[in-house]
Amino acid sequence: MPLPTAWARSAPARGLRTAMHRTLLRPYVWACARPTVEGAEHLGTLSAPVVFVANHASHLDTPLIFGALPSHIASRLVVGAAADYFFASPLTGAATALLFAAFPVQRGVASRTGREGRNRAVRGTARRLLDEGWHVLLYPEGTRSPDGRLGGFGTGAARLCLQTGASAVPVALTGTHAVLPRGSRAPVRGAPPVSVRFGRPIRAAPGEEPSDFRDRMRDAVRTLQRWP
Repeated sequence: MPLPTAWARSAPARGLRTAMHRTLLRPYVWACARPTVEGAEHLGTLSAPVVFVANHASHLDTPLIFGALPSHIASRLVVGAAADYFFASPLTGAATALLFAAFPVQRGVASRTGREGRNRAVRGTARRLLDEGWHVLLYPEGTRSPDGRLGGFGTGAARLCLQTGASAVPVALTGTHAVLPRGSRAPVRGAPPVSVRFGRPIRAAPGEEPSDFRDRMRDAVRTLQRWP
């Protein structure tokens, strides 16, 4: 079973995480990726917790999003992380929880019933965190892209928004696959700079199906990847 992660959302853990990001992680990631950040003005009107939905191509994605967000939002951000990868050992799980306020997301190829049961448990955790005032970052592709291209989205993030009324904020990361591709342990020197783009919050329409809202979220991320 994955380690409990509530401790990583305590005030001492939040303070330590902020200090580690500010002094170590953000300077290192910024030096490797040389990112530009766009669309932060769309975050100034947030009045309630939201679900950030981002494409996923690199282990750089999460620290880039943390570093690109305004500090008052980053300090209240939690991340859904693959339980079978990031919580496979107590040490890795504890480090992931501390660095990114991560909570475990179960994934796998078990029966459809088993998958849906795990998905409901994940959405239950995410709902509770939204109710407690946390913003939630999810990667609807479910895993890192093997080639940097945008993959298909699952419906979990869309269902979460429909069940809670939370808005979804699309996030597009471009170039991270070139800097730290899947399977690499060290950043590639000389890779082009990356970008982090935040879109306008979007809300599900009354009666909208999860699959339809999922498609709108994916379209919003894809549009940001191609903008301007």
